[in-house]
Amino acid sequence: MEVQQLRDKVLHQHQVYQDKIKANFDKHAKAKDIQVGDFVLKWDARQEDKGKHGKFDNLWLGPLIVTHVVGSNTYHLSSTADEHQGNPVNGRFLKLFSDIDS
Repeated sequence: MEVQQLRDKVLHQHQVYQDKIKANFDKHAKAKDIQVGDFVLKWDARQEDKGKHGKFDNLWLGPLIVTHVVGSNTYHLSSTADEHQGNPVNGRFLKLFSDIDS
C-alpha cells in the first residue's frame, strides 16, 4: 500500500508542477490577433537549418493573405497572385505583415 500512496503523491506533485509551468507560460505568451484578410509572413522552416541559407537570406515568405481560420491557431493562406489554398498552417509560423519591425 505504501507504493501506491507514493505514486499518488508523486503524480499530484507532478500535476502541480505542470500547472505552475503552464501558468507561467500563459502569463508571458502573446496572443496573436490574426483575422481573415490579414497579410502575414510565413516562416520558411525548410531553410531554417544552418547551411541551407546565406547570412542575409530572408527566412520569411510572403506577404500571404489569410483566407480561412480553421481552428484557434490554424489558418489557410493564399498568395497575392493566385487564390490557391494550401495546407493549413500553424499560427506559430506566422507573423502579421505590419509587425515586421518587431
